[in-house]
Amino acid sequence: MSKRNSNPASNTLFNYFTKTPPSNKKAKLNGDAESSTKLNSPVSCKEKKFESKKRERQPTKSPELNKNSSGSEDEARISNKKRKRIRLNPVDSDDSDVENKDNKIETSKEKVSLEKKLQESFKYEPGDSPKGSKTKRVISNDVPQTKTEPQDSTVLADEGNWVHCKLDWLKPDKIRDAQKRKADHPDYDATTLYVPPEFYKSQTPAHKQWWEMKSSHYDCVLFFKVGKFYELYHMDAAVGVNELGFSYMKGEFAHSGFPESAYARMVSTLVSKGYKVARVEQTETPDMMQERCRKNGLTSKYDKVVRREICQVSLRGAQALGLQDSGPAQAASEHMLAIAEEENNGRSTYGVCFLDTTIGQFHMGQFADDKHSSRLLTTLAHYPPALIVFDRKHTTARTKKLLSTHCHNARREPANMWPPEKTLKTLAEKYYKTNADGDWPEGIKPFLNDGDALGLTPAANCYLAIKALGGCVSYLTGCLLDIQILGMAQFEEYSPPDVLNTTLSPEDKVENQWRGGNTMVLDAITLRNLRIVQDEGCLYDKVNFCSTPMGKRLLYQWVCSPCCDLAVVKERQEAIKAMFENQELCQDAKNILTTLPDLDRLLAKIHALGNFNKSKNHPDSRAIFYEEKKYSKRKVLDFISVLNGFTAALKLTELFSDTESDMLKRITQFSPDGRFPDYRGTLKFFKEAFNQKEAEKEGRILPGEGVDQEYDSTLQTIKEIEEDLKEYLEEQEKYFKCRLHYVGTDKKRYQIEVPQNAASRAGSEYNLEGARKGFKKFSTSETKEFLARMTAAEEQKTNVLKDLSRRIFEKFSSSYNQWESAIKCIATLDILLSFTEFTRQQSGDVCLPDVTFEKGQKPYINIVEDLLLLTGPNMGGKSTLMRQVGLLTVLAHLGSYVPAQECSLSLVDRIFTRLGASDDILSGQSTFLVEMNETAAIVKHATLHSLVLLDELGRGTSTYDGTAIASGVCVELAERSCRVVFSTHYHSLVHHLASHPGVQLGHMACMVETDETTPDNDETIPEETITFLYKLSPGACPKSYGFNAARLAGIPREITARAHQVSRNLEKEATCVRAFRDILKINSASDLRKILSALSI
Repeated sequence: MSKRNSNPASNTLFNYFTKTPPSNKKAKLNGDAESSTKLNSPVSCKEKKFESKKRERQPTKSPELNKNSSGSEDEARISNKKRKRIRLNPVDSDDSDVENKDNKIETSKEKVSLEKKLQESFKYEPGDSPKGSKTKRVISNDVPQTKTEPQDSTVLADEGNWVHCKLDWLKPDKIRDAQKRKADHPDYDATTLYVPPEFYKSQTPAHKQWWEMKSSHYDCVLFFKVGKFYELYHMDAAVGVNELGFSYMKGEFAHSGFPESAYARMVSTLVSKGYKVARVEQTETPDMMQERCRKNGLTSKYDKVVRREICQVSLRGAQALGLQDSGPAQAASEHMLAIAEEENNGRSTYGVCFLDTTIGQFHMGQFADDKHSSRLLTTLAHYPPALIVFDRKHTTARTKKLLSTHCHNARREPANMWPPEKTLKTLAEKYYKTNADGDWPEGIKPFLNDGDALGLTPAANCYLAIKALGGCVSYLTGCLLDIQILGMAQFEEYSPPDVLNTTLSPEDKVENQWRGGNTMVLDAITLRNLRIVQDEGCLYDKVNFCSTPMGKRLLYQWVCSPCCDLAVVKERQEAIKAMFENQELCQDAKNILTTLPDLDRLLAKIHALGNFNKSKNHPDSRAIFYEEKKYSKRKVLDFISVLNGFTAALKLTELFSDTESDMLKRITQFSPDGRFPDYRGTLKFFKEAFNQKEAEKEGRILPGEGVDQEYDSTLQTIKEIEEDLKEYLEEQEKYFKCRLHYVGTDKKRYQIEVPQNAASRAGSEYNLEGARKGFKKFSTSETKEFLARMTAAEEQKTNVLKDLSRRIFEKFSSSYNQWESAIKCIATLDILLSFTEFTRQQSGDVCLPDVTFEKGQKPYINIVEDLLLLTGPNMGGKSTLMRQVGLLTVLAHLGSYVPAQECSLSLVDRIFTRLGASDDILSGQSTFLVEMNETAAIVKHATLHSLVLLDELGRGTSTYDGTAIASGVCVELAERSCRVVFSTHYHSLVHHLASHPGVQLGHMACMVETDETTPDNDETIPEETITFLYKLSPGACPKSYGFNAARLAGIPREITARAHQVSRNLEKEATCVRAFRDILKINSASDLRKILSALSI
């Protein structure tokens, strides 16, 4: 290892990393955007020998920071000084061990020989991914970027000259995985790397450790702990330079690094950019290493290196809050999703398991899907994954393509998934049935076969669900998150919204033909077409006025799955109305909620910190942290923050004590009036368990009496020893007939100090230990026994205190269900307040929708009772009206006010949309095929209680085919009596369906003004000016007025004039055809004469 200069003024590396380093792209010289400048500086042998002791960083120009910077530590301006890292190797250094004593710099002759054998290999460019992808890096909008000012000159390292760039086995076409398989092998494992055994022999002990870890974690950036610093070597150093703004240190191999205190910022930056980061810690000190070598008789230089272990692997979708890692900055969940699949006749059955690792709640399920994988797509939309784990061998090409198309921002990891039996056996042996008292979590039991007493066999129709769970467990184990997350034992069954059905009794379902569930089904297509989530300005953004992260996450699920339980909808309306009418109450409640931390995630963090298995078996429990005091203080502050948060939440019960709303009572009041958990006694216990101010100051918890039994027992033992000492001293005072005292410190405590004039009474059992003027000091076998007992008791107290915080956290987590129930109530109240604020923000009319569901009732919405065939001019508002109907229906089922003067509707079980026209080139689907796929889902799944929004069906094919298909779909939906809004410009379709009993005609009204100064003849056509009224009117619109849109778009007048003439001729031909068709239908001669006499063509 290396010793850093301890002088803060000169330790420029540490000063640099106390500030946030922005992403620093390389400067382009001579205006050449495609080439980067390289600095070739040959180093003499003499200089190389010096570099073994000191390596100097190449300076890079610091980018200009935002002028509006607040001046905080994270945004402070970075000095443009030349940075140096001084490496010293004193024998007694904590940062240095013998691993660096063997570092040798090869001679020029050896270098020349190496260059002859090895060729230039791949290298990282500024925008490259960790796997060396040459595609342009896309910066996520979530990651703030600092603009870099042009630089006159920048010193750049020649990346092509680094050792790792010259290794033959690292050339792209020669890279193999740990099993020596090439990239084109079907079982190639991109997460591992084959490193030749002879290469290890040429490495120093520490670098051998690095390459061994890189070999098993090739897809990771290694943060390799050396003393108080995390070092990045070789290709990882390039990532640090390109993405974190580091500078290379001088030397033959690429090398950069940062201090331990900057870990949280560095890992969050890389993870947000899509990297996978492995944290490597030292798990013994140099003294421990030397003792190990001495004890085991180890003499090899590879043994004389401190042990290091990978303690955590972090990436999007697999982050957890810990001592160092503060987790994702945003409130939104980033899910890990595992998928297991079986295909039969082109249709797949899926097992899914997904979780937010920052909270620890597993969702498991299995379902059969259609050939379009509609249910899987809906699941992906409702729980957007950041990380997808799928079975390498059994996932179909169709599903892989679907995942890459619809989840292009997610990281996709192929894996060899465990069989379900292995998954259950692993869970039983390692986590849940480790002793006679162990039992399966309640959430897993429905997935186990009742006939297997041990629970090692999956239940029928749960095979794939358990297999998907195994995918998550395996991946969490690889990330070293399994102990803390599986230890929470939070499992929940998942079913797609169109499968779940608990609202109505079987009799009601039959009588009302209700085939829906307790939530409305909004599939992936509808969520996208109506812009409900995951889009700028979407419905979720518009209604999201939540004050807490918990509320924001729950609101997302509410918006994706609006409620279809009429009683719940009415309760929500009543609650929102009560708060809407009492603005002062709302403001007081929001003031309380705004102060709350992210209780969900902090609760998971406290559970992890209190996990006994993690404290004993996880590598982090062995790690040597130089900032341990800082981390201890942070976890104590987090715990106090949780206690204060739950204390503040109790004020809500007082605030809403007089409410009349049943729902507000239920989520804010204790039993029997409500369901808010009464945790006052538990909270009081923990708040009085220790002195909070002292804990904040010292960074450790010293409990009061009755808090920790083991600590109390230790104190009692010490008290008993002190009483025995007092009694013994009193006996000695009687013997010596004078006042005596115990003197001495540490291992010489409890010596009896006897005055000189009484010392003659000391017999042979008294051992003289020392003397001072007028006194002699004696020890006895009894005092030595007291000292041994006290030393043992004090050592036990020290050990107990070390583990005390963990035990207090563990005790707090034992009431997890109580805390979780409170968090759900708080989040629900936050959402209701959000809907109330959304209502206040509306500038126009608002109303509470009248949502009904009665037996025998015909489904309706204000404007739609049957199939509404909607026509109107281009840009007249047809699509807008359809989206409004869809969004108002969603808002109504959420229980919110809606922006309308009046709104009434019956319950909707599902909304279908077919809006817009676009192809899906990534899936290989044409515009018309996309239309047909969406229409097929509508025709297959639409029920009596569905709402269908169809905009311009058939535009992707010829007029006749499109008209015919549109006509057939309209008739089918009209006969089902579901609510349909079908917009069209096919006027022949309007004529064809005008007399259908299940079809009503409507159009978006407009006012047409004709230029009277232009004569209307065969050569000139007067121009029409359209005024859109944006009002739904009965009847059909005679024309689409497309020339108005062409004029607004700026198409030349001569082209529109010629198009007008063509249009008039086509209309005449169509009129003749209709007239001829009507004539052929007439059987009466008199009627025929009458028509012919009136005909004017």
